Amino acid sequence: MTDYLPHVATVPFALGCPEDLPATVPAVEAARPPAAEALAARLSDPAARVGPHQLLEAVRAARAELGPVAGTRITDDPRESRPNRDNDRAFGIERHQGPPLSLMLAGLLAACEGVLELVGDQGTGLDKSDWQDLVDGFDAVALWTASPHRVPERLPAPPPRDVGRSSPMDGLRRWVRGHHVFMVFAQGCALAVSGMTAAVEDGDRETAAVAAAVATRMMRASRAALRFAGDATETQYQDEIRPTLMPPVAPPQMSGLRWRDHEALVRALTASGPAWASLAEDRPDLLAAFRSALDDTYDAHKGVCGHFVGSESPSLLATARSHRPAVGVIEQFHRIRAGLLPQPPGPSRPAAGAGTKGTDPDTGGEGEK
Repeated sequence: MTDYLPHVATVPFALGCPEDLPATVPAVEAARPPAAEALAARLSDPAARVGPHQLLEAVRAARAELGPVAGTRITDDPRESRPNRDNDRAFGIERHQGPPLSLMLAGLLAACEGVLELVGDQGTGLDKSDWQDLVDGFDAVALWTASPHRVPERLPAPPPRDVGRSSPMDGLRRWVRGHHVFMVFAQGCALAVSGMTAAVEDGDRETAAVAAAVATRMMRASRAALRFAGDATETQYQDEIRPTLMPPVAPPQMSGLRWRDHEALVRALTASGPAWASLAEDRPDLLAAFRSALDDTYDAHKGVCGHFVGSESPSLLATARSHRPAVGVIEQFHRIRAGLLPQPPGPSRPAAGAGTKGTDPDTGGEGEK
């Protein structure tokens, strides 16, 4: 049922399990592959920032520096949910067991190569800001994991051209490759949020501030990845993308919200509230920036959904007894997720999702606190 995948992306797309990633910045340092600094240097080379083709060559050189990552395909993981298996299968993702940070970096470079191939050939409909944030996501993960006590330099994104000629399956190409990017960015953001939380708990506020800044950049990059995935016309969505989300190609109610990478990020956010509050005592700007990035990411998700199906169409997650619009489901998740974080110090104002509990839009039952 997924025989279209080899025509739109390089599959299988190997990715490690987010549950295996380091949970602290010292653990990130210990897990760095020997090629981490050389990889970062390849991407930072000014000659690589001239255009998409030059950056693509630098990414390929960085993949060669990293080399093959020793690992084995996971065929039976008791930690994996059925919805995650469905999502992975629909997008050609294979889970591998091996050095977790190296697997994430390998996935990062593979996803970046997939984007640059497409943008170099077809251009992109992203505006300048979104394109900068998308490329910065790749840079931020690569540079921070190579030197996790320093905020990565924000490098210029190579200027792409606007979308030019279009060929069949272009919408689906961006859809699949954009989801590969989003899963890697979710892992990177979870890694940074967990590192921030652990550093605050250990009293290392300087390291925590660096990780918080990286988490914000990864959240903004995730927003850009959503917009890249949704860079398609309504006709491309209806003809190429939507059929892959519904039976018989996909099982009923398949949703990226059930992806283990997204769920790992939500767990990291859930655990991070007290750390954000503590860090905001002397750096309220860091919390404010992260909350703004989170809000923007949900707005982007709603925008993509509304662009394709309108503001009143029901979600693919909706049960037979529910007709809630897809955009409304996303907004409800937004309130719940934002409610996990404290408000920055300042004039009193209610937090989004404030309250003791939320309602899970998937089931109509109790959601996260």
